[in-house]
Amino acid sequence: MITVVAGILRDDAGRVLLTQRLPGKHLAGSWEFPGGKCEPGETPISALVRELGEELGIEVATSRPVLSLTHHYPDQRVRLLIREVDAWQGKPFGREGQPLRWVALDDMADLAMPAADRPIVRTLDLDARYAITPDPVQAGGIDGLIQSWQACLDAGYRLLQLRAHSLDSASLARLAERLGNLARPYRARWLLNGPADIAVATGADGLHLRHADLASHSQRPVSDELLLAASCHDADSLARAAQLGADFVCLSPVRATASHHQARPLGWDGFAALSALSALPVLALGGVKPEDLGLAREHGAWGVAGISAFGGS
Repeated sequence: MITVVAGILRDDAGRVLLTQRLPGKHLAGSWEFPGGKCEPGETPISALVRELGEELGIEVATSRPVLSLTHHYPDQRVRLLIREVDAWQGKPFGREGQPLRWVALDDMADLAMPAADRPIVRTLDLDARYAITPDPVQAGGIDGLIQSWQACLDAGYRLLQLRAHSLDSASLARLAERLGNLARPYRARWLLNGPADIAVATGADGLHLRHADLASHSQRPVSDELLLAASCHDADSLARAAQLGADFVCLSPVRATASHHQARPLGWDGFAALSALSALPVLALGGVKPEDLGLAREHGAWGVAGISAFGGS
């Protein structure tokens, strides 16, 4: 296992700095986030300060964890720790002769990048707070669910999931179109927890798979243009979600919840141990609140997800 820490540096236009691997290096020619290996006994913060000083000639002032994942290359495993660099001194330049490039998020998909970096790219413009609707039965009907959806939008959440398994297909499709219209003016992204064909037909930004759905798919059920997320509870489901090409996963339950009182909570230590196995960005779910985002990221998460604490009923 190799532990690598990399930094996200953004300019005033919101573009992200990438560096190109030099000839003779592993995956030469590919573009990546600047950083490098953590030395034995070195903290991720110290490693990032050292690496960006050596690579870019800058002095990192502040950084914070964003996400982590583990990628299995044919010849090695890489534990990748991503930190947002909020402030630095100096102007970045390639001290080792490597090309640098400030890249808009929409243009990253056109670049050759290491496979481990691809899931990171998909999350850079997403809200790390995933608001999930209550089922209409718990929300007091369709009107209550719509009110919960609007409350999430008004609260500033820009990544939402429609979860309404008690509805028949026709009712779900009508509701999805209505909620999609509400989300559009806010430029929010939303995923449907339901049939893939309804997600596509109603203009959803993506599909969310239940834990039980993972085994029923032999390939990615939606195109790469749409987001794909999955609910996971163990190492096997995390691996399966990666095999299907999901973009991110929810791992639960972190804490005990009334809706799943029979499930044994992972606790933050258990969550950290399981999320360290994931090849995808992980959202902490189950008794988690929006204000737990910093705590979740300290334990390897990309973000947090929930229902009632995010404005749902």
